[in-house]
Amino acid sequence: MITSDLLNEIPGIDHGFGTAAQLVPAALQPAWDQRPDKRQVHGTRGVAIVQPRQPVGDADAFHTALPGVPVSVITADCVPLLLARRDGRRVAAIHAGWRGLADGIVPQVLAQLEAGADWTAAVGPTICAACYEVSAELADTFAARFGAAAIPAYRHLDLRAVVTQQLAAAGIQVIDHVGGCTCCARDADGAFRFRSYRRGDRNSQQHAGILITSTETP
Repeated sequence: MITSDLLNEIPGIDHGFGTAAQLVPAALQPAWDQRPDKRQVHGTRGVAIVQPRQPVGDADAFHTALPGVPVSVITADCVPLLLARRDGRRVAAIHAGWRGLADGIVPQVLAQLEAGADWTAAVGPTICAACYEVSAELADTFAARFGAAAIPAYRHLDLRAVVTQQLAAAGIQVIDHVGGCTCCARDADGAFRFRSYRRGDRNSQQHAGILITSTETP
């Protein structure tokens, strides 16, 4: 399980990013059966979770102020973005691939949350720009919309850079990047650390999520 040092500083929450060895982070497993019933579709819909096991249908972002219910996303190269208000009273999880980023899922969900400087964000394991070669047309679209940082090399898309730009535009300056590249990162024994769609994994992706454990302030 991979965690963010910045999110670890926030009281009353647990979180984690899954790996190939542990697809569901250990921090979420005790409450895993309380998670929303969802289907990710690379869209921009964000849903407020107000009850355990809430059926939400098609959605790619989830936020809650409800203790004991994890909000999570499944990824296998896309960006798993976890957010928490600094007082630990509200948390969110966003699944952001290139389609969602192009269509504005991050700013749309941040607007729902009225998120700004009082929030902390952690960008989890994501395919790196060196591994993520895209079509010239898609590269040109992202360069035109997000600037040169989105395309650091010809036809290579940097999803992290786009997310960081969108978080900063919303006023979130406390941002952690953890976990490395889903496509090329390896453990000490040489095994791939994550599931990666680009590398060929199709039926086994890792989960990333966050959970309010307590509403009591220290």
